[in-house]
Amino acid sequence: MKAKKLPSGNYRVQVVAGHDENGKRIVKSFTASEEWEAIKLATDFACRREQNYDNNMTVAQAMEMYIDSRRNVLEETTIRDYNQVLKYRFKTLMNVKVRDIKPIQIQQAINLEAEKVSPKTVKNAYGLLKSVLKMFNADINLNSVKLPKLRKKEKELPSFEEVFTIVKGTEIELPVLLAAWLSLRIGEVIGLQFRDIDKETRRISIRRTVIRTDEGLKVREGCKTEKSQRQLELPNYIFDMIMAIEHDSDEDFIVPLTRKALYSRFTRLMKRNDIKMTFHDLRHLNASIMLMLGVPDKYAMERGGWSTDSILKSVYQQTFSSERKKIDKMIDGYFNGIILNSGNVSA
Repeated sequence: MKAKKLPSGNYRVQVVAGHDENGKRIVKSFTASEEWEAIKLATDFACRREQNYDNNMTVAQAMEMYIDSRRNVLEETTIRDYNQVLKYRFKTLMNVKVRDIKPIQIQQAINLEAEKVSPKTVKNAYGLLKSVLKMFNADINLNSVKLPKLRKKEKELPSFEEVFTIVKGTEIELPVLLAAWLSLRIGEVIGLQFRDIDKETRRISIRRTVIRTDEGLKVREGCKTEKSQRQLELPNYIFDMIMAIEHDSDEDFIVPLTRKALYSRFTRLMKRNDIKMTFHDLRHLNASIMLMLGVPDKYAMERGGWSTDSILKSVYQQTFSSERKKIDKMIDGYFNGIILNSGNVSA
């Protein structure tokens, strides 16, 4: 849980305590002079509330309570995903009482979902359902429940040269290069501001993203994970493109497009050229190129923010080592070669 420091110097934690007859959330506040004390008061309340649930509670009511109990500790994107499950998945289970639910009912619900959505979506929804049943001590053995198999998708991606030829000179050339060359996620691309660029070192800091929440799109300081916050050296071609963009403030966004606008314009342009490709596929294209160039995993994961290494800080400290500079030059050489051959001489 997160505690907010008040002007008085005290700390306050708010917990959703339920809903009134109109469906509006009832929020209970816990205030104390010390942060840990406010968090403890709120945690104790949440635990008591979870333990004293109604024995006649339905799966939908239990899932809603589960989501609310974690609203202050999970990412807003995760809460949004949970609410999507509550709203759209396992509809045949939602009015079943937790105490009465049977494995066969869950299996039947999974079968129905498997006809409509991907195995990954079913797996994620089932994971939430299992957590809810566990929290509310449902007397049920789920060992017999089977999920649809996750199938590895073999997708044929175009070459970067094909993609660049299509987007060159368009309004989405820069965001495409940021994704395909520097391996930025779409939220990171539209979250970039001019203040993120160090003009002297020509490095860009990836430290902000645009996320989807239940309240809509939100600019969040910080990336998908701590591992995703990174610094990258800007190739001259991309640096010059950014510097040529007129802006009034360092807090202006480099790519002034919404997530939906960028995504739809890219997919529409690809479709017009008979290419089936999403914007996120540009990161896959980037990973494939680094594999082709023989880039060591350590540097590939660091560039793309994929690192799962627990000593992440030591990796960041070595980001601009002489070895890393060799890797950057090798990758830049590949992309620059294609751009130069296309008729651009300023790369």
